[in-house]
Amino acid sequence: MDILLTTLNSKYIHSSLALRYIRGYCKDQFNINLLEYTINQHSDDIVAEIYRQQADIIGFSCYIWNIEKTLEVIKLLKKVQPEVKVILGGPEVSYDPVQVMKENPEIDYIVYGEGEITFKELLVQLENKEEFKEIKGLVYRKEGSIIKNKSRAVIEDLDIIPSPYSDLEGLDNKIIYFESNRGCPYNCQYCLSSTLSSVRYFSLDRVKEDLLKLIKAKVRQVKFVDRTFNCNQNRALEIFKFLLENKAEDHEMNFHFEITADLLTDEVIEFLADVPKGYFQFEIGVQSTNKDTLEVIDRRVNFKRLSKVVKSLSQPENIHLHLDLIAGLPKEDYQSFKQSFNDVYNLNPGRLQLGFLKLLKGSGLRNKAVEYEFVWMDNPPYEVLASKELSYKEILKLKMIEEVLETYGNSHKFQNSLEFVISNFYDTPFDFYEDLASFWEEKGYYRYAHKFQNLYKYLQEFYREYCKDSLDIFGEILKFDFLLNKRKIDLPKFLSKYEIEDYKSKFKSFINDDNNIKKYLPNLSEYSSRRIQRKVQVEGFAYDIVEVIKDMDKDHKKKLTNILFDYYDKEGLFDKANFAKIKL
Repeated sequence: MDILLTTLNSKYIHSSLALRYIRGYCKDQFNINLLEYTINQHSDDIVAEIYRQQADIIGFSCYIWNIEKTLEVIKLLKKVQPEVKVILGGPEVSYDPVQVMKENPEIDYIVYGEGEITFKELLVQLENKEEFKEIKGLVYRKEGSIIKNKSRAVIEDLDIIPSPYSDLEGLDNKIIYFESNRGCPYNCQYCLSSTLSSVRYFSLDRVKEDLLKLIKAKVRQVKFVDRTFNCNQNRALEIFKFLLENKAEDHEMNFHFEITADLLTDEVIEFLADVPKGYFQFEIGVQSTNKDTLEVIDRRVNFKRLSKVVKSLSQPENIHLHLDLIAGLPKEDYQSFKQSFNDVYNLNPGRLQLGFLKLLKGSGLRNKAVEYEFVWMDNPPYEVLASKELSYKEILKLKMIEEVLETYGNSHKFQNSLEFVISNFYDTPFDFYEDLASFWEEKGYYRYAHKFQNLYKYLQEFYREYCKDSLDIFGEILKFDFLLNKRKIDLPKFLSKYEIEDYKSKFKSFINDDNNIKKYLPNLSEYSSRRIQRKVQVEGFAYDIVEVIKDMDKDHKKKLTNILFDYYDKEGLFDKANFAKIKL
């Protein structure tokens, strides 16, 4: 039999862990090919490529983001290759597999639940042309009927599943997804993990062996898909230590973990303070800070402890922190969500992701949709449009806030400008983003993509309309942010430029003086003057600022120089005390 496993990932850089597990589990008996596509490819192109394989059996891995396109591909494929056997598996077809098969006659089999053992047993029976009634976790057709066999118990000894990374073919420049455990210790009512059993672990030897393989292969990013990586603190710490001990010094690599911050012990936090910058990144699901909401969704979070941990993790500035909120949860109205937003924003995470509640099949909240008066999309992603507490109009406002938060706040390209606006003109960060979202919608900027330079222009336009005071100081800070994110100093017309007589020769003279470099830029002392000239873009602008602030009033000077001082001190470029003494 010619067997093909395939899926439609959401992006090209993603890869399928599930397909590699199944291929690995079956490889001792069956030769299986693997192909991956994305939901952005045309269905007819995908069908054409699959058709050329002329496989006898094709398995599709199905998720909330790809199910509609997958079904479209299968319908087209069955028209041109009607004899092919189509098998579906994955979370999006596991909850109501009989209904899925009723609605889609092109599907021959569905593997529901954990798929490794079931899929292999199905292949054996197909090869031997025998009955399927003893295969647990299988749904199939027989004489015009759809038969659902008994469910299969979860795999307790995960080490019986061969490594999905026995070879790394097709994974160049892709995100590598990795499991060290399955299941979840929590029962969050919006999540499908609440329907699974308690946590099961791959052995530490197995985990270390696979991780070492990936480190030696110099992959770019490993993303742990464990629902709560640190549910076992000692185990988590041992894996952290192993990754640090085996870090490849000649390669930039990153490990991403979903953690529960309030579980982290002081010992783990102390260890993490010494992890090299950028080596680890953490995703922390806060979801809400409303106690009533957290109780309803059965989520146990000690926000006071979480805040303390996030601040401790942020202190060394070595780990990127990604904090999540979900809009649309029960008991959380617009004002309550505003409080949750401010609570999390004020923790200064590297990224604040504002998501919207999705009523996944089989989740506790979907089962109580009538009680909470949810209005939601009939098709994937089943996103909530309104609830007892939130109107559709308010959801739309939050959607626009999400867009400007993503464009400005999460990009970190406007950091000083946003800090200046929020601290001087708004009571809370949410109030600012609410106004910015209204401005964004009024101007119609949400309708299309924007060039980098124009985003600064729009922020300046917003400031003139909503803030008005201190235009001169804001212009300087906006200019500073602009140049921090530009490799070449090339100011657009809307940002005022101050001409300094004979600047180039003064700057060249400055960087050719070894004493200046040792005093002000010691971290660049090993570079040639030519290389320093290429690297030192902002420093040239700093001189521009220093010249300009001579003509500003005392308060403006203080505000601006404090921002500049903080930046240069943070980057270790030169000492605060010597900053204003630079003369070119």
